[in-house]
Amino acid sequence: MDLRQRRKLRQWLSLGVMAAAIVVVVLLALIWGGVLVLRSNAPAPVTISSVHLVIQEQNTSTGPWLGPWSINYTGAEGFPLQVAPGSTWSIVWETIINFDNVSHTISKVSPTHPFTVASTLPALPLTIPADSEGGNLAIYLAAPSTPGATYAVTVVVDALATS
Repeated sequence: MDLRQRRKLRQWLSLGVMAAAIVVVVLLALIWGGVLVLRSNAPAPVTISSVHLVIQEQNTSTGPWLGPWSINYTGAEGFPLQVAPGSTWSIVWETIINFDNVSHTISKVSPTHPFTVASTLPALPLTIPADSEGGNLAIYLAAPSTPGATYAVTVVVDALATS
């Protein structure tokens, strides 16, 4: 092979390497920008469109003593939320205040089917003393295992007035 043929071959090889590098950079940019999505074997997520917290103060004739009897968590609170099927996620009832002159005890939380309670933090029962702030209640729920489903969840919080 003479000198002219070698130069030509080097030029073609250089052009090929540059073209391959450009293709790789463009593909990476498309993946990073979300235009090109790599296939995943993960199941479709479960979508939680909203959460409706219902506070049932069982043995009081007046009230509400722990704030509103109903709290809706929607778009402003980060919904819709997507979680993996069967995984645990949380909703937080922030700043529970007891406006009554007796203590109130949160004894249990019950989400609508097919959700289940995984745990709460702090653990239940939780007593909020009279005329005081009881902090937050984080409710950890297990999502159903059906991939791709969308749910609006209602969580009933049972609270009893205690002396």
